[in-house]
Amino acid sequence: MYGEDIDLSYRITKGGYKNYYFPETKIIHYKGESTKKSSVNYVLVFYKAMVIFAKKHFSQSNAHTFSVLINIAVYLRAGAAIVARFLDKALLPLLDFLLIFGGFYILKNYWEINVKQLHYPLIYMRVFVPAYVLVWISGVYFSGGYDRPVQLLKIIRGLATGTIIILVGYALLNEQFRFSRALILIGTLWAMLALILLRFVLSFTGNKKFALANSIKKKTVLVAEPQEAQRILSLLQLAGSNTSFIGLICAQQQLPDELKSYRLGDVSQINEVLNIYEADEVIFSARDFSSQQIISSMLNSNNRNVEYKIAPPESMFIIGSNSINDNGDLYFVDVNALSNPESVRNKRLFDLLACVIMIPLLPVLIFVVKNFLGFIRNWFLVFTGKYSWVSVKLSSQLKNNRFY
Repeated sequence: MYGEDIDLSYRITKGGYKNYYFPETKIIHYKGESTKKSSVNYVLVFYKAMVIFAKKHFSQSNAHTFSVLINIAVYLRAGAAIVARFLDKALLPLLDFLLIFGGFYILKNYWEINVKQLHYPLIYMRVFVPAYVLVWISGVYFSGGYDRPVQLLKIIRGLATGTIIILVGYALLNEQFRFSRALILIGTLWAMLALILLRFVLSFTGNKKFALANSIKKKTVLVAEPQEAQRILSLLQLAGSNTSFIGLICAQQQLPDELKSYRLGDVSQINEVLNIYEADEVIFSARDFSSQQIISSMLNSNNRNVEYKIAPPESMFIIGSNSINDNGDLYFVDVNALSNPESVRNKRLFDLLACVIMIPLLPVLIFVVKNFLGFIRNWFLVFTGKYSWVSVKLSSQLKNNRFY
């Protein structure tokens, strides 16, 4: 997928022809929909394409030198991509950890001096409090508190779950390690307050990554005829999109009663409509308008802050993005809950818990499992995330057609 344009252009000029760019043809290119620039796969595929090109067209010695240089670039860029992805995923949990731990440290000092008049041992702040914070953050993670957009109730639920786990563990500890149940409860309140305030502060930066769910509704205009407009509105509702329907742009003037008051004009007035109503998003119906009409409307728009999306006919999704580094918003009806982040997370948790439970059972399993070495291999692959103990049941027809 990468480098084919370079290869074709090179072969054209090498064959004695001239290479021209023809400016009259228009296409819609959803940048970055295939692979995101921050992904390791993008880096590997993109640079490996350059190696293929060099081997194909350069002399063997030059191609080898070029290949070495490109491979160095691949590993450097892939390393940078891995670091960037890690920071993207770990930055918010790390901020949460530091914020909770710092607040707990202040609370502990106040509790020692003004309430209990005692001093907790160093092990309390060095081992137990970090363990508490990790349990809270894990609770938030498995509750979906780090999913986007941010949902505050999931954060509160995760912290509450973490507190229950901590208190249960606290009750099982030896008396000398039961430092203060009250500090755990106060720490929970501080964690809730700190994490919620942090989310509000981050949401005010305007970064979509930290946007609060249902905090701002997009003003959406549909460019569609009545029948398809009703289908798109139903799709938006079923997808749970955070949009506010402003009105309808269409050629037809005789509309159903429920849409009569929503007609804003026809396609020729799209610029005026978007400016007057300060729309954030425009969704075009691909059934009612041709690609040429949609592209022309986009090109002629004088409002560069509007997001453009297209609803393909008879589909269950609406697609569109504005940046190669931004996924944009893909509206779709989730008919398969197995792929959503919460299900994936819960499935992974189940696999890990099953792995842990099997460890003390190994002396028994060695006599029960027929291929014990194969079981150990599978255990390791499940633990590392490559396999899963339980998967979707495939029908015999799917298996025979090798659709897996």
